[in-house]
Amino acid sequence: MIALSTLLPAVAGLAAGGSLAATIEWHRLRAQARAIAKLQAEVAELKDACARLEPERDRLRDILAAMQEGILALDAGGRIVLANRAFREMFDIVGEPSGRLPIEAISHPGFEELLARGWGALAAVSGEIELLLPSGTSRRLLVHATGLAGRGLLAVCVDVSELRRLEVVRRDFVANVSHELRTPLATILSATETLDQALGSDPEMAVTLADAITRNAKRMERLVEDLLDLSRIESRQHRLPVALIDLSGEIRRIAAQFEEMAAAKGIAIKAEPSAFLPPAMADAGALEQVLFNLLENAVKYSSEGGSIAVRAHPEGRMVQVSISDSGPGIEARHLPRLFERFYRVDSGRSREVGGTGLGLAIVKHLVEAMGGTTSVESTVGKGSTFRFTLPREAFGGVRPALPQAPDTAVGKPPEIDLQESEVGENR
Repeated sequence: MIALSTLLPAVAGLAAGGSLAATIEWHRLRAQARAIAKLQAEVAELKDACARLEPERDRLRDILAAMQEGILALDAGGRIVLANRAFREMFDIVGEPSGRLPIEAISHPGFEELLARGWGALAAVSGEIELLLPSGTSRRLLVHATGLAGRGLLAVCVDVSELRRLEVVRRDFVANVSHELRTPLATILSATETLDQALGSDPEMAVTLADAITRNAKRMERLVEDLLDLSRIESRQHRLPVALIDLSGEIRRIAAQFEEMAAAKGIAIKAEPSAFLPPAMADAGALEQVLFNLLENAVKYSSEGGSIAVRAHPEGRMVQVSISDSGPGIEARHLPRLFERFYRVDSGRSREVGGTGLGLAIVKHLVEAMGGTTSVESTVGKGSTFRFTLPREAFGGVRPALPQAPDTAVGKPPEIDLQESEVGENR
C-alpha cells in the first residue's frame, strides 16, 4: 500500500500539469490525509488521557479493597457491576459476582427487600439485617441503598454487630447497677424508719437494725469502690508501673492471709509455686488485688472441708498462675461470660456471700493491663480452676538478669531462658 505522504507529491505534480482528474484526486487525498492526521492526534490524546486516568483507577480500586464497609453497585439492568472485598466477605460470596443478579449471589430476603425499596426511593433507604454465620453466631449489618436516577443503585453495608453488643452491655450495666444499689438502699431506708421506734421499746431490735444498716452501707461502699476501680482500669488513663516481682513470695504471702478464713470452713489452702519460679513483670498492688479476689472467691464458694491449691510455673515467655478449688463447679454454658461485669451464675448465692459481681471483671482488666491473659476451667461437681498469665520480661524493654538458684544435692537447677520467654461466678 502506497503511503499518502508518497502519493500526494505525485498527484500534485500531475495536477500542476493541468489534468482535471489528477487535480480532483489530489484534493481528495489531501482531505483524507488531514482526516487521518486529526484522527491520529485524537488517538494520541485519548492514550494520554487513559494514562492519566490509570493511577486514579488503581487508587480507587485500592480504596474500595481496603474499605471495611461493604460496597455493592448495580447497573441500570439490576446486575452487579462492583462488589468489594468487604462485601463479598460479609455475605460469604465465592468467586466474582459481576454480571449476576443480586438474588443469584446473595440469598437474604431482608437485603433484597432493601434493594427493591432503594430503586424507587428519592433518597437513601436504610435498614438493618441479620446474617447467620456458619459458626452459629450472627452479624448485624446496617444497609444504605441509594438509587442512581435510572443509572443503577449503590448499597453500602456497615457491620454494627459490636456497636449493638455494646448497647446491650450498656443497658445491662445500668440495670444491674440500679438493682445492686436499690436492694441495700431499700434495706437501709426500711431499717432507719423502724430504728426510731425500736430505740426506746426494743433495744435488741435496735442493735439488729443498726447492724443491718452498717452491713448494707458497707456493701454499697464495696460496690462503688469496685465501680471506680473498674472505670479507672477500663479508661486506660492509669498505666501500671510494672517491675520484676517475686511471684512465688507474693503467692505465699496472699495465701497466708486466707488461712484463718479457710480454716473456719475446714478448707485447706496450699501454695505450691514451682521450684525456681522466675520473677514476673507486674504491678505489686494490681497483682495483690488479682490474687486476693481469686482466693477470696475460692474460699467463699468452696464447700466445707474442701481444698484450694495455688500453683505457678513458667510457660514460654510467660508465668502461669492457677487457683483451683474443690467447689461445686460451673456449667460450661456460663464459662464464656464469667469475666463480664455483674454476670452471675447464682445471683442469690453471690449476694449472700457479699459479692458485687465485679471482682472477675476487675481481675481480667488488671491482668490484661499487665500484659497477661485470663481463663477458667470448671467441671460440675469437681471444682474450678482460674488461670492468669504474666510476662517474664518487659515488652520492648531490657531483659533483666534473674538471680541464680542455689546448688542442690542433686545438681544445679535447669537454667531459665529468658529468650523463651479465664471458676465460679463473677463475684
